[in-house]
Amino acid sequence: MKVIYEESLEYKVLNRLSKIRGNVVLRADFEDLGSYRQISRVLNKLIDNKKLVKIGTGVYAKSYMSKYSDIPLIKNGVDSTLREALNRLGIAYQPGSAEQEYNAGKSTQIPVKNIVRLKNRCRRKIGYKSIKLIFENEINAK
Repeated sequence: MKVIYEESLEYKVLNRLSKIRGNVVLRADFEDLGSYRQISRVLNKLIDNKKLVKIGTGVYAKSYMSKYSDIPLIKNGVDSTLREALNRLGIAYQPGSAEQEYNAGKSTQIPVKNIVRLKNRCRRKIGYKSIKLIFENEINAK
């Protein structure tokens, strides 16, 4: 994406985006650059240009274009990025019981879904397309 002016908010956001180490980007990372609406416009433009994908409210992931289709894909995979989003949001969690049993050698069944057990309450929905982060024991229920 080409930006004409170095003083523009778009240029500043792209510059800051390149300095963020992980794949997860929060809206709070850009709060000091401009107003809520200005940042929303720039983030929506980045989503349209397929540089970012939205995985939750105020939570975005860096993406790249697939060689075979016109679908943006998340860098380093969806499952690890969704867990990274929990870390960036400061939500304590541990792997789900099926994953813990598999890692301990008690089960030979490989867990298929990305299920985590939250240690504190979380009301967010985090996911990309059909892949959602599932909370064990419905701890985020109303």
